[in-house]
Amino acid sequence: MTALRELWAIRGRRPAFVAGSLALLALLFAYPALQWWLSSIGVEGGLDYFDLGAYRTAVDNWQAGEPLYVEADDGGYHGSYLYPPVYVLLFWPVSTLAFDTAGHLWNLGSLLVLWLGLQAAVAAYGLRLAVYERGLLLWAIVGFQPVIIAVRLAQVTVLLAGLLSFALAALVYAERQDDGRAQFASGVATALGGTMKLTYAPAGAHLLAERRRFVGAVATGLVLLAVSLAVFGVDAHRAYLDVLTWGKDWGEGSRHPRAWGPAYFRPLWVVDGPVALAARVGVAGGVAVLAVLAAGRGVDAETFALGVAAIPLLAPRAYTQDLVVLLPVVVVLLASELRRPDGRPVVPVIGLGLVAVHAHGLYAMVSVLPGRVPGGELVAEVSPALQPGLWGTLLLVGLAGWRVAEAVSIRRLEF
Repeated sequence: MTALRELWAIRGRRPAFVAGSLALLALLFAYPALQWWLSSIGVEGGLDYFDLGAYRTAVDNWQAGEPLYVEADDGGYHGSYLYPPVYVLLFWPVSTLAFDTAGHLWNLGSLLVLWLGLQAAVAAYGLRLAVYERGLLLWAIVGFQPVIIAVRLAQVTVLLAGLLSFALAALVYAERQDDGRAQFASGVATALGGTMKLTYAPAGAHLLAERRRFVGAVATGLVLLAVSLAVFGVDAHRAYLDVLTWGKDWGEGSRHPRAWGPAYFRPLWVVDGPVALAARVGVAGGVAVLAVLAAGRGVDAETFALGVAAIPLLAPRAYTQDLVVLLPVVVVLLASELRRPDGRPVVPVIGLGLVAVHAHGLYAMVSVLPGRVPGGELVAEVSPALQPGLWGTLLLVGLAGWRVAEAVSIRRLEF
């Protein structure tokens, strides 16, 4: 039975889930039209491929023997290449193409990796997608607003979400088939998806639960480091440490949502500064502890979901496009919750829906409601606490964390 048929078949048992799923699909299918309209009235921009410019500049600098990381006149590295040196090689093939052509090819390749990765994850859970459903999945991906903003910028987040989707697929397959090679492959894909942006490191939480996945990730990291040192030398890596130290000001100086932009996402704005840093450290520690304690409890996929879902909350500075990474999380939670008699599959549906409308829901709060409806000004003032993407992410982190913690029985711990 195909996915849509299975969904319709459970409408009697899970009416809220089915209704919510259909509503979410309708939203995703319609969103490109909304995006086009917002662009036509000047709320949104077009395909400017802003980040691609930084990537191509890094390739040019490398080929010219100049520094990869260019410090701005006022300090910091805003607008510069910010990733580990080795990943400059990823952009090398498109660096000689015309700018727009390079952006088009980069986006097509990234979308292909994400589309195939999500299909692989779904297949690992044993769900068959008909040919037309594969096409609908692609349209739904294109209609996910964090993907839209990533495509507009020619950002790497779509590619990274695709790599992590393949990591999930290998993990689930390995657990079902007791396949050590697939465990290793999951670690490899996790390292590739989690080391380009080091803020994606929480995606490695599941590595703590299985030795072969951990070995695969470490081996991949060592290979990347060796290639990086051989090609770019030690000085480039010293400069990269400077970039990490800068860390986009480590989240300081966040703007209020009234200074809205499509990429605006500041989940911890209301507790910015030292409190936000302490919260991030606490959550990161909690995720790591849960991952270790839940090892062997049959919740490795949920541990994967917990680590990946936590990325937007733990990053010193995250953006709307980083929310793309939540797509494989939703695959895990839907599969997990639908298997449980007491499961709550409607929660990830609501979470993904909130994330999907984050950018323009926040825009409505700070730019549309004030002055037009009673209480609109108050909504704008408290909008940092009402960010849809924040609540969508919290729902996904909360559900994944609950399921992992549920599997940890104090009585079974050995001291």
